[in-house]
Amino acid sequence: MAYSTGKIIDINLEDTAIPNLFIMDYMPDVPDGDFVKVYIYAYMCCRQGIALTHAELADRAGVELEKVLAAWRYFAGRRIVKITPQAPGDETHFDVEFIDVKGMLYAKEPHSRGGAHAWGSDSEGDYEGDSVSVKSLSDPELAALFKKLAVICGAPTIDGGDAQLIISWLEEEGATAEIVEAAYLFCRDERGETGVRYVGKVVREWAGKGLKTTEDVREYRARTDARSAVHKKLMEALGMRYSIITKAEEDKFNLWIDDYGYTPEQLLELSKKTAGVGNKLRYLGGIIRKEREAEGKDTGAGAGAGAKGRNGLKDRNEYYRQVRQQNEDAAAARLEEAYTAAPALKKIDDETAALNMELVKTLTSGMADKKGAIDRLNDEISGMSARRKEALAEGGFAPDYTDVSYNCPRCRDTGILENGVSCDCYSL
Repeated sequence: MAYSTGKIIDINLEDTAIPNLFIMDYMPDVPDGDFVKVYIYAYMCCRQGIALTHAELADRAGVELEKVLAAWRYFAGRRIVKITPQAPGDETHFDVEFIDVKGMLYAKEPHSRGGAHAWGSDSEGDYEGDSVSVKSLSDPELAALFKKLAVICGAPTIDGGDAQLIISWLEEEGATAEIVEAAYLFCRDERGETGVRYVGKVVREWAGKGLKTTEDVREYRARTDARSAVHKKLMEALGMRYSIITKAEEDKFNLWIDDYGYTPEQLLELSKKTAGVGNKLRYLGGIIRKEREAEGKDTGAGAGAGAKGRNGLKDRNEYYRQVRQQNEDAAAARLEEAYTAAPALKKIDDETAALNMELVKTLTSGMADKKGAIDRLNDEISGMSARRKEALAEGGFAPDYTDVSYNCPRCRDTGILENGVSCDCYSL
């Protein structure tokens, strides 16, 4: 005797199982909620055998086409989808394949794959190269590294998402295991931080400078500690005490000191003139530029130029990316400060995150009275928002204290307004 179910003819009555690994390890870090909508809607269509173009997906998911394309590039960078261009040099037409995130981390055989495939990408290419190589995951040296890092972090193990990022440092950034371990120790002992994204910034910096061993790190830090102290004082004077200094900011400070001849004391004195200004660093650069123009010196574009002096879309995007990163880092530091002063806030944020994950599951489920469940969850999330403001007030903080503070609220530090026109800040 055989058992079977009747064919479900209404997609609204079907269920789509989103991997918990995606919800727990990937979704919290997604920079744009629309990216999650794109992923979930496309994942559902793949499971149902529905083929869509990017434009059709944008229309059905209710997001802009540019967001759809950006979402796939983001998820490809996270190695949970694979994109295959349809024509060489064409960055807008490509097929998308969902990678089985569970199999990617835990499969034992090179061809153990179970991901859904989107828009015609049904090739069965070698698993290694599509994502993190299973060979490297089974490498005893890598296992030993993960064990050391878990001890440094005070955790039983390194979780799957963190392990994937660490492997990307080794395979893509040219970092050595010794450098990765040294970076974790440095961040724990001197910064009090072992978050994978925080450590990743240090790893990328050191690997980018060609450091390979702990001895290389010691020599490098000996050379840079004195200048780093100057950079730190300048950042504090400019109201960016909790920001991680970017390469562009380092280059700018060094240009003013090494090439323009300003002493650290002179720069600190000039920094006082930036009080009350939104973007203090840009304002300080303007002061220096005017001083040099008054002295008849050629300022040029150089490292001190703002967004206006940057040629090409790539340079402009990098400029604004650094600005956004700086402000996001500052917001993260304020959040940790608020957690310390108002312990209830952390619990509220954790409960809100759990409610959001439940909402995602509900949106993709075939449960009865889905609308009622969604409305209930939205009400609970709104209630948590009110509780969050109360907790912040009890800790002595403004309601928006932990929000990202953009240098330019109009374009949210992108340089582009919603209508696609360049923002005024782009020409400042």
